[in-house]
Parts: sequence; structure tokens; C-alpha cells
Amino acid sequence: MRLFGFTKKKKQSSTLVGTAWICTSTNETETLYYKLVFTDEDQVEGWVKYISQEEEVKVFSADYKKTKNVLHVKKEDDIFMAVFEKSQLTAVLDGQKMSFSKSQL
Repeated sequence: MRLFGFTKKKKQSSTLVGTAWICTSTNETETLYYKLVFTDEDQVEGWVKYISQEEEVKVFSADYKKTKNVLHVKKEDDIFMAVFEKSQLTAVLDGQKMSFSKSQL
């Protein structure tokens, strides 16, 4: 019975593997968008696209865990949570509500 529980948890996180999510609503005038890229079952990368630069800039790598529709992201002492729906992730970061839409890699 325990094997089935483990498989289900693994499947929860694997639904995000290989996906990218973009937030274009930012409070920063020099930022075009933020992007989250789920590289494997427990790692996520954060990227920023600045208006003044041609390439996106990687700003963090973090661990994550998905439990039902809640995503827990932890990088050292920093933790944030997001609510996951089929095509949207919603989080509050630094007092700003951020809605990430599923995108193409």
C-alpha cells in the first residue's frame, strides 16, 4: 500500500516537469516578465527578462514540492507558496500578486 502512496506523490510533482510559466504583470518598469521553469520533479528555476537586455537572466534555483493544488517553493531561508490550476500559478511575492500562465519552453 505504501508503494501506491509514493507513486501518487511523485506524479503530483511530475505534472510540472518540463513546463514554463510566465508573469507579465510586474511592478518594476524595467522588467518585461518573470518566468518559472520546472526542470525536474523537485527543482524550479526563476528567470527575468529585462527590457534593456536581449537575453533572459536566471535569478534563482530552488526546491519545490506540489501537494494537491498548492506549490511550496524553498530557496535556503526563502519560502513562497503558489496556488496551482491547470493553466495558471498564482503567488504573492514581496506584497505583489503574481499570476503565471503556462507557456512554451
